[in-house]
Amino acid sequence: MKRILLNKFEEYENMKKKDIEADIGNFSPTVALPLINNEKINFKKMDSIRKVNVNTDNSEIISNEILEELNINNNNITPMKFVFHELISNIYDHSKFENAYVMGKKDGKFYEFGFLDDGITIPTSLKKLRCPIKDDCDAIIQAINGLSSKNELGYIERGTGLNNTINIVTSGSNGEVLIVSGCALIHILNKDNITARKIPRDCVNGTLVSLRMNLDSKIDIYKYLKQVKYELII
Repeated sequence: MKRILLNKFEEYENMKKKDIEADIGNFSPTVALPLINNEKINFKKMDSIRKVNVNTDNSEIISNEILEELNINNNNITPMKFVFHELISNIYDHSKFENAYVMGKKDGKFYEFGFLDDGITIPTSLKKLRCPIKDDCDAIIQAINGLSSKNELGYIERGTGLNNTINIVTSGSNGEVLIVSGCALIHILNKDNITARKIPRDCVNGTLVSLRMNLDSKIDIYKYLKQVKYELII
């Protein structure tokens, strides 16, 4: 299976060092969003990006606008609204952000969605818990498996929104997920095909979650609302 999002993130890593002037809509969400605050990049147009409101939850407005703009099949409106709600809720609940953005774009028969916040990162949000965490890559995997900074005891008894979202994307839409936070990058094709690598802390300011999905077929959302354990194979 292809690792398109990994390739796109490498494109971002190369571009962040350059001085350019461009329309941000020419780039995929995985490239465009982490470039927003790069002083070397002069973006002439920003109308393809939605900003998450710090004070008032505008996730419903963002979801409706992007899904309508991309003409998402009506059969998949419910699962896509679930995905948007869960990922934007995570930004509100955990990140302590000042700026956050969402972007969607069609890419052939696939759709790519990006969610970026400039908050405290997933590893930092979990540091206060009494659970052992090896490094930032392990922190992201544990967050996917249910470790939450909202729960004093750490793991909760049901599948979390992030876990469900990854199930929907990878199993429900034959897609892939990229999560970059702190010093870690995690790429998921399925529970048995996970790539992890360390990155410089300043590579992304905050947390980036990118999704690539094939939405041609109807996704039975209830099939994927269950806990799946994701593990790094060392």
